[in-house]
Amino acid sequence: LNAALQAAGRREKISFTHLIAYAIVQATKQQPVMGHTLVMRDGVPFRVQPEGIALGLAVDVQRKDGSRGLVVPVIKHAESMDFEAFLAAYETLVEKARTNKLMPDDFAGATMSLTNPGGLGTVASVPRLMAGQGSIIAVGAIGYPAEFAALSENRVRELGVSKVMTITSTYDHRVIQGAESGAFLGLVDRMLQGDEGFYEL
Repeated sequence: LNAALQAAGRREKISFTHLIAYAIVQATKQQPVMGHTLVMRDGVPFRVQPEGIALGLAVDVQRKDGSRGLVVPVIKHAESMDFEAFLAAYETLVEKARTNKLMPDDFAGATMSLTNPGGLGTVASVPRLMAGQGSIIAVGAIGYPAEFAALSENRVRELGVSKVMTITSTYDHRVIQGAESGAFLGLVDRMLQGDEGFYEL
């Protein structure tokens, strides 16, 4: 994909995280319950069904004192974007995060979030769900399963083992059922495999 972009004279570079984030949005369009939340009003629980999808992106940034921190800006109305518009919105927020130019409105209204601890080598994570969000999706590192990680490249090839990536979903069980989360993650997987017409979008 990146070679084709470069051959066309375009400067964009597509990462796995761009594709995963877009797949999450597309899967949520089919499984909107993943963005539903529960609020209490006068002691009575109410299901909140937000209009559209607002995807929070966990971005690791370096502070002025050299320490690192996480900020979560939000791509609002992500459901209305084609991939090109989504990529532009994604990159704009990441650039603003890295240059310390995010405004308070950039953090508001997330219905769900994507976090990517894979860069740190995490295989599987269970991220903490934030108030007001239906789910948070964590993406682990892409690599060989742990039981094959110490083998030589030749032996791994002989065994026909491929690299894997774990995607986990933390969700509010009061409004989202396990089967719904499983169906959602299945959609994400099929989209990333090239099914569901994902690459034609």
